Amino acid sequence: MRNVLPIFLLLLLASCGDSPEQRYDKIATGFCECTGRLAEMNRQYAELANDTTGRALTALQDMQTEYAKAKECSAAIIGQFGKLKPEELTAVQKALAGKCPDLTEQQDLLQEMLGQ
Repeated sequence: MRNVLPIFLLLLLASCGDSPEQRYDKIATGFCECTGRLAEMNRQYAELANDTTGRALTALQDMQTEYAKAKECSAAIIGQFGKLKPEELTAVQKALAGKCPDLTEQQDLLQEMLGQ
């Protein structure tokens, strides 16, 4: 037990020592992983929006399932880094630009998933 405590403290200090930019970069990476599939499905749905064969309804149902998964995944990011403050959204969007540019325009999704 005595050997575990120093390792735990070192890990805790290592994660607490991140600069704001490193924190934003890690949040952006996680957000990309959590919502990348949802963003792709959203683009595909936009192409089906006028479809009357029922494919649009099926795609919408699939998106709802994926949204629930993304929300759960985002909760893990919040658990690790905390919720984003409104003034942090711009910095995370800049970090997103280098990781998954398609999500930089999804400010509403970012705020909904990770914001206050």
